[in-house]
Amino acid sequence: FMEPLVSKVPMMVIEGNHEIEEQAGKITFEAYSSRFAFPSEESLSKSTFYYSFNAGGIHFIMLGAYTDFNRT
Repeated sequence: FMEPLVSKVPMMVIEGNHEIEEQAGKITFEAYSSRFAFPSEESLSKSTFYYSFNAGGIHFIMLGAYTDFNRT
């Protein structure tokens, strides 16, 4: 249901408590990490949970409140 909107409106996302759902194999944030494109590599971040980008002369810093960790 998101595709009609997100295919036309530019947006950047960061994870929240609704994205922490566990998938098979106790993997968290799977849907969040695979659904959107992130400029992590371009901003030299090793994670989709924090990254930065420039737009319209402004430098945006995206800092997530959660961290992806292995619970085992």
